[in-house]
Amino acid sequence: MQCTFSDEGNSHPPYPKYVELRDDGRYEFTCEKGHTTVTVLQEQKFEVLFDLGAYAVLDGYYREAVASFTSSLERFYEFFVKAVLLEDGLDEATVAETWKQVSSQSERQLGAFIFLYLKCFTEKPSLLRPKQTTFRNEVIHKGKIPSRDEAVQYGQEVLDTIRPILKRVKTTFPKGVEKTVFQHLMNSRKADESQPVGTMTIATILSLNDGSGKEPSLEEALSEKQWWRDRW
Repeated sequence: MQCTFSDEGNSHPPYPKYVELRDDGRYEFTCEKGHTTVTVLQEQKFEVLFDLGAYAVLDGYYREAVASFTSSLERFYEFFVKAVLLEDGLDEATVAETWKQVSSQSERQLGAFIFLYLKCFTEKPSLLRPKQTTFRNEVIHKGKIPSRDEAVQYGQEVLDTIRPILKRVKTTFPKGVEKTVFQHLMNSRKADESQPVGTMTIATILSLNDGSGKEPSLEEALSEKQWWRDRW
């Protein structure tokens, strides 16, 4: 960032090609000229986790893919709850503090999502089929090693579960979505931040920022990611 807005012209040192994903979404770079820049990834946890599941499929780690798809769904439920509550004008700190009461209990989080969805839309939400729930539990809790087909089928059902609800929450609770994203960005910054801080967005299979209307299947998305991987 400092190179970009300096008087040193348009000659920018190359950025690192690869970095480890971070839980907080905050990435710090130091260029060859000694300038330090902080970049915060705008994507929500459920967006990143689903892509991690896709890359696990590409790499042949199908058990890990199922775990990432599952975590993506759970974090989407959290996103939904927070977006709805913030849309209603609740204080962000109060919402965050209250969520801590259920943050370690996925069944309670699911229950909160189901009844809040019912209140908002006067109908029950679409959830994973019992068959896929049983499959997930066998993989996560009983050590089942799934096949590629099983992992992709499960990931597709997670995708089909999230997509219509994501579209609905973006349309119905735009302010809540905006506040949730902003809160994420602020939480990713250090309180004593002294370096310039920028934000960036990346293309993900599940995307808050994608307005194209395209909804590729998981297999199609995997083919596209493989194409980019082979290219670079």
